[in-house]
Amino acid sequence: MEDTENSFELSEEEFLKKKPVMLDFIAHNLYVCNNRLIAPLGLTFSQAKILIRLFHADDMRLPQSELKGFGRCGSTLTSVLANLEKNDFIYREASEQDARAKYVGLTQRGFGAAIFAMANTADLNDLIDSLLTKKEAHTLQCLLEKLANAVADGVLEDFDPVIHGELTETEEGFDDT
Repeated sequence: MEDTENSFELSEEEFLKKKPVMLDFIAHNLYVCNNRLIAPLGLTFSQAKILIRLFHADDMRLPQSELKGFGRCGSTLTSVLANLEKNDFIYREASEQDARAKYVGLTQRGFGAAIFAMANTADLNDLIDSLLTKKEAHTLQCLLEKLANAVADGVLEDFDPVIHGELTETEEGFDDT
């Protein structure tokens, strides 16, 4: 008998119902794996992503405002940056043009951590690539870029399933409509 416990081969109708759960399942497991790969640095993957972003920036520094997508809200980003700064992974300095703006840059320690993070997460990328054909990998890239651009443009910011008619509130709770 074939083991189907971990199989995700679904009908189109089932897939449409489970798509958000499947995306969350994949994202969560990738996040956990990335955190495990970054753990020797004493960082979370969220912190490592900031270091990697700074590594790829001109002069390995950016205006703090360009990092806002790395935190769920401004206060989260501020606390993450404060922690990175306290542990000497980054430095922050005031902008010469605007006293209210700050620049964030990599320290020598942050540079080394970014290299370590990129090397360790490259193995995970290789694993993902090994599961897909070149055509599937290209299709996945296009789809992920399309979804990421939509999210960056704010498509989910005001989404409410009750307002959009996907759920209706009843006395017992919510029902699919």
